[in-house]
Amino acid sequence: MFLRHQVTRLALLHTNDLHGQFDQMPRLMTLINRERALATAEGRALLLLDAGDSSERKIWESDVTQGRANFAMLDAMGCQATALGNNEGRWGLEALTKLVASAHFPVLAANLLPPDSDEPPAGLRTHTWFEIGDLKIAVVGLTSEDKPKLYERLHCRPRPAIEALRDLIPRLRHEGAHLILLLSHLGISSDRKLAAAVPGIHVILGGHSHTFLEQPQRVRKTLIAQLGPNGDFLGRLDLTLDSATRQITSTSYAAIPCGPDVPPDPTLSGLLELVRFEAEVLRKKTEATRQTTNVKRQT
Repeated sequence: MFLRHQVTRLALLHTNDLHGQFDQMPRLMTLINRERALATAEGRALLLLDAGDSSERKIWESDVTQGRANFAMLDAMGCQATALGNNEGRWGLEALTKLVASAHFPVLAANLLPPDSDEPPAGLRTHTWFEIGDLKIAVVGLTSEDKPKLYERLHCRPRPAIEALRDLIPRLRHEGAHLILLLSHLGISSDRKLAAAVPGIHVILGGHSHTFLEQPQRVRKTLIAQLGPNGDFLGRLDLTLDSATRQITSTSYAAIPCGPDVPPDPTLSGLLELVRFEAEVLRKKTEATRQTTNVKRQT
């Protein structure tokens, strides 16, 4: 008598490079709710992940809150982990510390280190864990390496991504990781190099280069997915894993359009109104403080 192996079904929803497109986020929420319902009906567990740069200094809500408005929206959308984007570090180390503390999800950057430590600064983490039944999933994050001003603002040093992963991936496997996901804010060229150079990464969900991949690319045994910028698409990668061998037995992918025909989720639209109201209050307070300071300097 032959026993059929049980399987674990997992749906990965992902975004990247939202760049402060607040009006797009309620539409994404509508798609996320739909895909969650479909995954539940299919017996799939689901993770919602982001590959960084949800913030944008040119967008006033982002700038006045130093990214906290964006993280509040990601929180409400149910984001479960994000990579640190270079835009999230634009306001300096103190602001980044507050930003990371404001989030109810981990912010990951395994290759960003202070001058005198081997641990990430500002409450950042190298990785986080998820458990689905007896399946252990490790999610690692990397931030951009091509923005030297990011490191100056944060008083940090970059660690080469390949070096960081060659240290971390074997440790995660030793700690029982069955599936290793990488949230990469490095760009598609770097993602391809990482997949070729570092074994053991099952999936890279990328950002930074604003590359749109209609279907994931495969480099050796690693799947690489990335959506273009501004939330024009929601990505869904379905994985089926053999519970005995922990091998991925099948995959499917969809880059789901999020255009103006998608109705905004009313709950997230209501939160957006509140976020904008609080951001406007903060902007007026900041401007009043600046004017008072200028008056004092002139007298």
